[in-house]
Amino acid sequence: MITQHLRKFSIFKRLNISFLGLLIGTAVFLTFFSYSKYLEEVVFNLERYASMYVQNVRLKVQDILEGYEGLVLPFYEDEEVLHAVAENEALSEEESDRIEENRRKIEKKLFQVGMGRKHVKNIQLVTKNYQYHMSDKGYQRGGTIQDLQQFYDSELYRAAIAKHGYPVWIEDREQNRLFYESEQSVYGMSDIITLAIAVYAPDTREFLGVFTMNVDIKAFETASRGYEMYQDGNLFLIGEDGVLLGFHPSIAFPSFPSNTDVFQTMQEKKQAVVHTNFEGKEVLFAYENIADTEMFSVYISDMDRLLSQLRQTRNRSILVLITVVISCFAISYFVTKSIADPIRKLIQVMGKAGDGKWTVRYQNSGNDEITMLGDRFNEMADKTNQLIEQMYVSEIRRQKMQLSWKNAQLDAMLMQINPHFLYNTLDIIRWEAMYEANGESRVTHMIEQFSQLCRMGMKAGGMTISLKESLEHAKVYLDVINFRHQEKVEVDIHVSEHVEQCYVPQFMLQPILENAVVHGFSDGSKGYKISIEAKIVENTLKILVEDNGKGMEEEELYALQTYILEEETPEKSIGIVNVNQRIRLFYGEDYGVQIQSEHGEGTKVIILLPVRFVSENMKMINEEEGNNVPGFDC
Repeated sequence: MITQHLRKFSIFKRLNISFLGLLIGTAVFLTFFSYSKYLEEVVFNLERYASMYVQNVRLKVQDILEGYEGLVLPFYEDEEVLHAVAENEALSEEESDRIEENRRKIEKKLFQVGMGRKHVKNIQLVTKNYQYHMSDKGYQRGGTIQDLQQFYDSELYRAAIAKHGYPVWIEDREQNRLFYESEQSVYGMSDIITLAIAVYAPDTREFLGVFTMNVDIKAFETASRGYEMYQDGNLFLIGEDGVLLGFHPSIAFPSFPSNTDVFQTMQEKKQAVVHTNFEGKEVLFAYENIADTEMFSVYISDMDRLLSQLRQTRNRSILVLITVVISCFAISYFVTKSIADPIRKLIQVMGKAGDGKWTVRYQNSGNDEITMLGDRFNEMADKTNQLIEQMYVSEIRRQKMQLSWKNAQLDAMLMQINPHFLYNTLDIIRWEAMYEANGESRVTHMIEQFSQLCRMGMKAGGMTISLKESLEHAKVYLDVINFRHQEKVEVDIHVSEHVEQCYVPQFMLQPILENAVVHGFSDGSKGYKISIEAKIVENTLKILVEDNGKGMEEEELYALQTYILEEETPEKSIGIVNVNQRIRLFYGEDYGVQIQSEHGEGTKVIILLPVRFVSENMKMINEEEGNNVPGFDC
C-alpha cells in the first residue's frame, strides 16, 4: 500500500524528499533534542542556584534578627530594672521622686542595650502608664511615641502580648505612624524594622509592658555579602508593603511587582522557585520566608538574559544545520538528477513512439541500468516498426471496407423514407386531375399537399434542415393525414424562435407522427391531439413529441425499447427505429430516441440531438469522423 502511494510521485521527488527528510529529520531531532536537554539542565541549575541564593540570604537575615533579639537579654536578666518597672506601675503620683528615680534607672539600661549599635535607631519600653526612652546623663536618645493610645491599639502591641515574651518583628507602614525622631517631628521614622517583645515580672510573671527596638533597614545589607560577583538578577528583602531593601539593585533586571496578589501567593507558599511573567517579561522568581516574620528574601532575574548565551549557541547550531542541509540538498539534487533525467528522456521517447513516431530512438549517454533499459527499448522499437509496416496496408483496407459498409447502411435507411420516386408521378396525377375537374378540387388539393410533403425531402444542400422546416414538414404531413381522418388530428407546437434555428436530420418527425396516428389513434377515439415541444438543455436539443392516444402495454413498450437499444428492425414502428439509428450513427451513442408510454395515457417520444446552427452533410461527417471534424455548437 505504501509503495503504491509512493509510486504516484516521480523518482526525482521521491529520492530528494526521502533523502532530505531523513537528513533534516535526524539533524533537527538531534539538534533540538540536545538543545532541549541542555536547556533543561541549565534551567535546573539556575533554579537550584536561585534557591540557594535566597536561602543563604534568608539565613543571614535570620542571623541578624537573632543578633538584635539577643540585645534584649541584658534588659530581661536585670531583675533590679524589672522591679523598678513593676514598682513604678504600683506607685501613686504623690511618690514622684521615687518614680523619677526608677525612670532614670530604666532609661539608662535602655541606653546601655543600644549603645554602640549604629543601626539601632530607637529602644523603648512602653507600660500601661509610662513610656521609657533611651537616656544618657539626663538627655533623651533615640525616638519617641507621640500617641500612646495609638500604640496600645496597634497590631504591634497586640502581637507582642499574644507572643508572651517571644520576639515579634514588624516591617509594615504602621511603624511610621507610631515612632518619631522627637516630640516635635511631623513625619514618623522611615526605613526601619521594629522588634517588639512583651516584658514580664521575674517573680510573679505579671505583664509589665512591651519592649520595642527600631532597627535601620540598612542593618541587613551585609546579608548578600559574598554574592557581589553574581550580578545576573535583583535580590530584595520584601515586606508586606513592598521592597524593604534591594541588594545591589540594577535597572537592567526586573523589579518586584506592586501587585498585592504576588505577595499573597508568597505568604501561602512560603517558598518557591517559579517561572512567571512580570510586566510582559518571563522571569525566574525565587523566594523564601524569613521565619517568624512577614518578610521574604526574593531573587528575580530575566530569563532572556540568563539564557542569552544558550540561545546564541542554539542559533549557531541552527546556522550550521542549515548549511549542512543546503550542502546535502545540492549533493542529493545532482545525484537524483543523474537518475531522473535519463528516465525522463526515455519517457519522452516512449511517448513519441506511442504517438506513432516509431523512428525515434533513445540516445544512450551512460553505463548504468537506465542505459541498458534504453538499449532494450531501441531493439523493441526496431521490431515494432517492422511489424507496423507489415500490418499497415491490411489495416487501411479493412478500415475502408468498414467505412463503405456504414455508408451503404446509411443510404439504405434513407431510401426507406426518401420520397423522391413519388414526386414526379404525383405531379402528373395532379395535372390530370385538374384537367378532368376543370380546375382545383379537394383531390387536387390533397395531391398538392402530399407533393409538398415529398418536395421537402428534395431540397438542395446538406442532409439536415432547420427545426422550423422540420415542424412545417410535420404540419403538412398532418394536413395530408387529416384528409382521410374524419376526426381531425390537432397539433400543438411550443418552440421558441431561437430553438427553431437549430438543424436536425430530415424526416425525423414524420415517422414519429405516423406512428402516433397509425398505432396511437387506431381505436377510433375522438379528440386526437399531438403536442411538440423543443428546448436546449446544456448544449443538447431536447424534442418532446407527446400524443393522447391509447398508449402501449408494458410488454409492447419493452419490446420496442429493446429494438431501439439493439438497433434491430421490428415488424412495426420501423420509422422510430430508423430515426434512432440515423441519429446515433451520425452523432454518437449519447444521442437518440427514448420512448415512455402507459396504456390508456398516451405516448411520449423524447429526441436528444447535439445543438447545431449550421446545416451539415451527415454522410460527410461520418466519413471524416476519424479526422475529428468539429460540429457547430450553440
